[in-house]
Amino acid sequence: MVALINHLLTYLLTYLLKSLDAFHMKCQCHILGISWHQFVRNEEVAALTGLSSLSDIICRRRSAIFGHIARLGEEVPAHKALCNCISLSLGRLPDLSWKRRLGRSHGRWIDQLRRDNSQPPADLWRQAINRGHSGRATQRSSDYATT
Repeated sequence: MVALINHLLTYLLTYLLKSLDAFHMKCQCHILGISWHQFVRNEEVAALTGLSSLSDIICRRRSAIFGHIARLGEEVPAHKALCNCISLSLGRLPDLSWKRRLGRSHGRWIDQLRRDNSQPPADLWRQAINRGHSGRATQRSSDYATT
């Protein structure tokens, strides 16, 4: 039952993303004064406005947050969690008895990054670390408020 719900949620999110892209295009047409009976292609509208689709923006932002978390200090909890995800994607289990809980979705955020960038997450990890912070200091866990 849980697997069915996860599948439906994945389908719903895909449908919503397509709906957002369609709404974005409709808004661009409205701003340009193009009505539906003028039969202007979406590619032409995008070329006129110079805007990319919302799905492309989401993919870029997803990759940006990955790079940001990868460059955090090693003691920051978000960095540790992402490092564990990378290890899991490489087949390195945290413990020999570790198993994924039943009913959990097989799709993960790491898998979305792989589809977005056509690269394994470990390569994206190395690239993000090598890119550095562009002069900013590495953030430590002491920089964050703890509760």
